[in-house]
Parts: sequence; structure tokens; C-alpha cells
Amino acid sequence: MSVQLLMLGCLSICIFVFFLQCVMQLNLKLDAGWIFGFSFFFDLIGFLYKKYVHGSSLFLLLALPFVLVGITFLHKKRLSEGLFTNKGLLLWFLFLSYSIISLGWAFNDELGFSKLQILFIHGIIPGIYTFIVYKKYKKFSWTSVVLFGLAYSITHHVFALYTPEYPGRLTLPGGNPIFDARILFGAVTIAIWGKQIPLVLRVATIGFGIYSGIATQSRGPLLALVIANVLVLIYVLYKKYKNDQLRISKSFQIGALLFLIVIGFVAMHYKEQALEVIGGSRFTVLVNQSQLTGDANFLGRKYLQINALNKFVDHPFFGTGLGGDSLMGRFYYPHNIILEIASELGLIGITLWGIAFLYSCYIARFSGVLLVLLIQSMVSALFSGDYGYNYEYLLVAITALALAPKAKEKDVDRHGQNYLYFNRFRLRRSRSSSNPIGNRFTT
Repeated sequence: MSVQLLMLGCLSICIFVFFLQCVMQLNLKLDAGWIFGFSFFFDLIGFLYKKYVHGSSLFLLLALPFVLVGITFLHKKRLSEGLFTNKGLLLWFLFLSYSIISLGWAFNDELGFSKLQILFIHGIIPGIYTFIVYKKYKKFSWTSVVLFGLAYSITHHVFALYTPEYPGRLTLPGGNPIFDARILFGAVTIAIWGKQIPLVLRVATIGFGIYSGIATQSRGPLLALVIANVLVLIYVLYKKYKNDQLRISKSFQIGALLFLIVIGFVAMHYKEQALEVIGGSRFTVLVNQSQLTGDANFLGRKYLQINALNKFVDHPFFGTGLGGDSLMGRFYYPHNIILEIASELGLIGITLWGIAFLYSCYIARFSGVLLVLLIQSMVSALFSGDYGYNYEYLLVAITALALAPKAKEKDVDRHGQNYLYFNRFRLRRSRSSSNPIGNRFTT
């Protein structure tokens, strides 16, 4: 062991002991948002680590949040509330257990194990870390999360390059423009929907995220951003309208109308320039069907998806096992999470996965930002990535299961009452009713 590593180890132990003493002596509450932000935007840490230290950085993804989890257990020794009884976690446990069992009949079990390893390291374990810390301290700040998103967006803007491997697409060195865009647009969504985020942070994150995200020329993540945000916006407006909470002032209506008129005139005036810009980019296929059908990337993925569908037809119940029967390794996946799970895990696997995902969406409906992130990450998974590298939706799903309010709080919120105030009011009434003299004056 080198002297440098020994010194770093001693320094890490000192920092851990100091931080533990601060938490226990000052009774500080750890913010689970730091773990979620660190994990969701870990590519930022990975890029900086490789740039200045070199080597694999994955151990940091497990080790650094584990320090906070360790402090949590030392500070509050009971096991985390609901970790082993949460219905959503049990559903995901069933699906993942079946995925592991399927390695027994997989033709390419080595690739299947690699997928599982990536999914656990990037999605499941960080999600469990977030779950434990939140359940212990009940603290989650979206400002903490968006700081990581802003840092990633600025880093991408400063260090990303147009490489020969991905011509015309802004990419971090050693990265992939699709994965870059997924993270950048995730930061944009958090900045739009996250609660109690300072305006400066919102605007900066949205600006840098949109600029760098579009510069990656990644079509799937952009579609996912638009689709998820529009769907959840419609859902929120409908919910407010149904509960008679939708109030739009006349000044807002006039302002919105004027804004649309201005946008319309600008679009008409710069129509030719806009079409010229779109025509020179990879986004042309989104507005031109003839170019879509002739796009090599589209045709290649269509072939892979048809092949995955055929494998599902040949092995409908149990699938071919996680990892499939491909001889081309990880590049043979269909770039569609549903088709991949159906072909490799069969009807049993896709059913278990579908139940767990839909239940997570149902739970995430209480939070606009988590619901958008969950849908957005899933739509992205329909265009790119494989079973392992499509890990964001699992991290978001487990976080939603942790942050979900209890049944009592849901019922109170449904009736439009503040839980704390309502209980204080009941307590006051009960005290009054026990005093017959006071009862005369309470009415």
C-alpha cells in the first residue's frame, strides 16, 4: 500500500469521526437529498475522478453514501422504518429475485450477471441508502439535489467535446451523448418541479441543462422530457380542476395570450431559419417521416427489437434468461426495456416488473417531480440503454416509496385539511368538552 493511499485512508477516518461527532452532539438531521443527488448525477463524480485521479470510481458510489448510512445507524440504532415491510420494495424484490433465478437457464449468464451488477450498484443500493436515511430523519431537500444537477450541467458545458466517435454531438470525454442527455434533462425536470428551490438555481440549471442537452443531439431523452412533463402537467391541472382548486386570474390569462401571440409571430418570422437548423441536426427525423424510415440508427434498433420480439414468441413464459442468447455481447440488446425484459424474462418477468412499476407510479403521484422523473426515465428506457444501464427509474421509484406520505396524511390531504392544525383543533375541542363551564363559552 502506497503512502498516499494510507494518508487518504487516515484522512477519511478523521473526517468520518468528526462528522459523526457533529451529528450526535448537535443532533443534526441528515438530508437524504444529498444521497439521491449524488447517486443520480454520479457521472459528474466519475468524470472528475477519472480526469484527475484515474481508475474506476464506482467504489465511491457505494462508499461515500454508506458513510452517511453508517452514521445514521450509529445515531439512531433501530432498523429503518418500513424497509422490510414496504409493499413497493417487496414487489421490486420479487422481480429482482426472479431475474437472478433466470441466470440458471440463460445462454449468456455472464452478461446477465453484469447487467444485474450495474443495476444494483447504480440504482438499487443508492435507492436503499436514500430510503434508510430519509426514514430515519424525515428530511429531503430538492435544493440539495438540484445543486448536483447544476454542477453536472456546468461541467458538461465546460468540458464536453465534439468527438470523432460521436460527430456533431456534444459529449463528455469517455461518455455517451445519450446518457449525458438523460442526466441533463433530469436536472431540468428537477429544477422545474422541485419544491423550495431558489429561483437563481432553477433558472441556471434549466438554462445550462437545456443548452447542453440539445447539443448532445439525443432524440430519445428530448422526447422523454417533453412527454413526461406534458403528461404530468395535464394530470396536475385535471386534479386541481376536479377538486375545484384551479384558479387562473385574468391578468395571467391575458399575459399567457400575449405570450402565445408573440411566440406565434416569432415562429412565423423565423420559420425558415428554424427549419434550416433542424434540417442540419439529428432531430430532423422527429419532423420528417421519410428521413426517419431511412435513418440507419432507427433501422438498426428496429431490427434488434424485432429480434427481441421473436425471442419472446419462442420463449413466452420464462424467456431466454437474463443476458439472452446473444453472441454479440452487450451491444445486442433491443434498446427498449419492455422488449428486453419480455424476451429475457418472459411473461412472468414482464408481469412482475409491470406490477412493481405501476405501483411505484401510483405511489409517486403525490409528488410532481418524482412522477415526472419516473415517467421520463421510463420513456428514455424505451429508446436506449439496457436492463442494467436503465437504472434511473429504479432509483426514483425507491425514493418515491420512501417519501410517500402515510395513509392518515393522504386522507387529510384529500379533504384539503392541514394535518397538524386539524389535530390541534381536535385536541382543543376534547379539552373543552371535558370542562362543562368552558363548554358554554367555546360555542
